[in-house]
Formats: sequence, C-alpha cells, structure tokens
Amino acid sequence: MSGKTRSLKRTKGQAGFSLLELLVVIVILGVVAAMAIPTWQRMRKNARLSGDAHSIASTLSIAKMRAAADFTYSRVFLFTGTDQTQYFRVDVWNKTANTGGTGCWVPDSIASPVAGNCITDSSVKGGETYLSIGVSAGYGSVSTSPDSTVTFGQASNCKGGGTTATGSTTAGSDIANTSCILFNSRGFPTAGAGLYITDGTKVFSAMANPMGLIHTYGTTDNGTTWKAQ
Repeated sequence: MSGKTRSLKRTKGQAGFSLLELLVVIVILGVVAAMAIPTWQRMRKNARLSGDAHSIASTLSIAKMRAAADFTYSRVFLFTGTDQTQYFRVDVWNKTANTGGTGCWVPDSIASPVAGNCITDSSVKGGETYLSIGVSAGYGSVSTSPDSTVTFGQASNCKGGGTTATGSTTAGSDIANTSCILFNSRGFPTAGAGLYITDGTKVFSAMANPMGLIHTYGTTDNGTTWKAQ
C-alpha cells in the first residue's frame, strides 16, 4: 500500500461530526429541555410552598412546647404585609420585660429581654424566618377550612400587648398585617386557627385545632378539597 493511500485512510478515520449531526443533537437537547424545565420549575415551586408550610407547622409545635415548658403564653407571629418581607417567628409572654413589670410579648430568640424588645408593631425584632421567593401569606380563592372545627380564614391579628396598666396577653391594639395563633400555659391554643400561604397555584395551611393538634393541609388555588400533607 502506498504512502498516499495510508495518508487518506488516516484522514478519513479522524473525521469529526458533520454540521447536520450537530444540529440534530442540539434539536434533541432543546426538546428534552423544553419538556424537563417546566416540570423542574413546578417541582421547585411546590417544594418552596410545602417547605414553608411545614416550617410554620414546626414553629407552631415549638410555640406549643414553649408555652407548656415555661408555664407562660406563646404565639406564632406571621407578618402578612408586603411580599418578600413576610416572615414568621415565635413570641413568648414575658411578665417582667416591660417597664413597671406589666409584661409584654418578646421574641423567643432573645434570652434576656428588656423593655426595648417588647413587640408593639410588625418591625423585625429577631428570630424571624422569611417566606420563600414566590410564596406569600394568603389563600387565593379558597373559602373552606381544612378542619370543620376551625373557622376559615387567617388567624386573628396579633396584639401589641403590654400597653395597659395591668398588662395582658390579649391586651393592646391589633398589629396591622399580622396573624397570630396563641397558646396558653398548658400548651393549648386559645382558639383553633390556621395560617395560610400560597404560591398563586396552590394553598397550604398550617393549623392548630382546639385540641392542640397541629396539621398541614394543601389544596389548589381555588380548591374545595384539602389533603393532609
């Protein structure tokens, strides 16, 4: 075999992909991506909503245990104001933190609270957990409660507390754009209530019923049937 023939064979063996083959591969990858990306986005969106709902439910359990362990009142404070700044946290009733010993609500995250830590509005005090991107407080077009023993709707407004001469866990003015579930010193909610969050497609509720049982439920944005999560 001549040197020229050997050179030609070697050149053909080293040939790469043709332009047509590369275009076919690119088209196939595009089709796969077009099918996979929306599914992945839905999964990520649902994971954020579900994660926040279960986090709120866990926070309710912490508040319940805190009330019983310290023989005081506690609550889960949900700020429902402007999106991207919405948060929740555990507050406890401290009998001595306020000036004059009238008592006030303080964040559970503060070990040695003073009067300046008293909660009278929705400003950030410490220990807050923010809702995920795309998740906000609300319940879309849903109008039924997941639990027949609990009235539908966000829990009642949080109270400022510690603003009267005698001090009281339920005293003070309503704090705008807030919802609170309150636990007494035995670890039972003062009233069954739920905290609702949505991503515009689904609605989740973290709920404490009158017996003190805490559950998480989910439904579609306009659904009437709730499912335990």
